[in-house]
Amino acid sequence: MTAIYIHRQLNSDTLPELRPLIGKTVNIIVREANVPAVTPGTGDWSAWPAALNDLDGYDFDVWKTQRDYDLQHANDHLP
Repeated sequence: MTAIYIHRQLNSDTLPELRPLIGKTVNIIVREANVPAVTPGTGDWSAWPAALNDLDGYDFDVWKTQRDYDLQHANDHLP
């Protein structure tokens, strides 16, 4: 992976994260992000039965009741 090294004094806050460094000499390293390639159709389909087994015994009605309660009382803690 190729990286580009830049040694400069910052004089602009193009990114908000750089504001504390304005006026200072910095090293900037630019390199390509290591993003794994995802090819459609290559998922691990053998994992889905195990995921369904994890839901065995899950009470969806309780989840819905809790969600509705949380939505109804979402602003209760605000002044």
